[in-house]
Amino acid sequence: MATIKLFEAWLQSQAINELGPAGGIDFSYIDQWNEGTALATKIEKDPVANMFYEKLKVMLKKNGIIFSCTPEKAAAYMTFWLVRNYGDLKQTADAWLVPQDTNKINLNASPDNPELVLTTGKFTDFEIQEPADDSQSSDYAEIAKFCNNSALVFLSESSYDTNKAGGYLLSTDANGSLTWKVANDYTMYLYGTSTTSSAMSKGTINTTTWEVPATGKTIVKTLPGTVFLTGQITLSNSKDVDAAVAELLNLKSDPNAVIAAIEIESSSSGDRPVDGVSGYPANTPAGKYPLGTPYIVKPTDTSGNAKLAKGRGETIKAKFSSFGITPTVKAVIQDGEDAAQYAKITITVNKKDKPTEVFSKSELETILLKPKSTTDLKSTFTLSQWKAATKL
Repeated sequence: MATIKLFEAWLQSQAINELGPAGGIDFSYIDQWNEGTALATKIEKDPVANMFYEKLKVMLKKNGIIFSCTPEKAAAYMTFWLVRNYGDLKQTADAWLVPQDTNKINLNASPDNPELVLTTGKFTDFEIQEPADDSQSSDYAEIAKFCNNSALVFLSESSYDTNKAGGYLLSTDANGSLTWKVANDYTMYLYGTSTTSSAMSKGTINTTTWEVPATGKTIVKTLPGTVFLTGQITLSNSKDVDAAVAELLNLKSDPNAVIAAIEIESSSSGDRPVDGVSGYPANTPAGKYPLGTPYIVKPTDTSGNAKLAKGRGETIKAKFSSFGITPTVKAVIQDGEDAAQYAKITITVNKKDKPTEVFSKSELETILLKPKSTTDLKSTFTLSQWKAATKL
């Protein structure tokens, strides 16, 4: 489909189409704009402008106001534009960028794919495809990105003397589809993808899948033998493992945390012999390896119990192969029937710049729960709405 370019002449026009342009915004100017030069020449030398930039940057990050550039670049450009056009800044960033009167807009899941939003047109980062079709499906984050990218482009093409900047106004129609129109009224319209802390305090999401100590360097996840098919090394249900991996990925991405080690203890029940043969060494007295005092499987052991313990450990190891650390597997056999059949995953976590210090329980839980919170709260498809005046 041919895209429609947003011409400056259109931006200057007062006769705006009710739906606005389908898209095709040109983001190249923002991509090529050098925020380092602007910071050095117009922002960092002015303490008022610098504080405005620093506060605005934090607001964009905390509220999930996302662009196809970094929040640092977006905040720098907005500050630069204001300083260039108005000189002295006479208000703080949180007085300039404010929530709209109706602070949140609730979007509806697409009937074709509940992971997407029902929209009029399909939103991408830089255009709206099929703009007249009210049964399209769009990614939640890309809706925010397109609208925020557009507002930044509108700003870059405007000045105090020539035109009004602007943005997209979103709403839902009678059928629940997200609709949109453009406003050129000396106002930027931006959208946030993060829910507020008060939403999280309702208890919708409050537990991690890991066992987290009060203070310490290790977190633990124990999987019962029932997660494996009976007598096999194949997982019967990977849900618990996948949830643990998802939380650990956020730990990996946290700038203050380092995953130092991944250890897997895989246990088979010695008082449940496989094919009638015990996995313990020959002539082992009964009760020699009670629960908690296991026999450690040797690489040369080939019994059914040994194969289960080693194979199940390797199955779990494969799930944790993307963390830049090779997990170690300790295969064991011990008495205990159901209680002796498990895989125990232990993760050692260090503080990046202070490896001798330990995280508190709340620090670790906050990091681990971040992806779960983002995913679960995102499923409500709520965008926060923000506006900022471009005529001061």
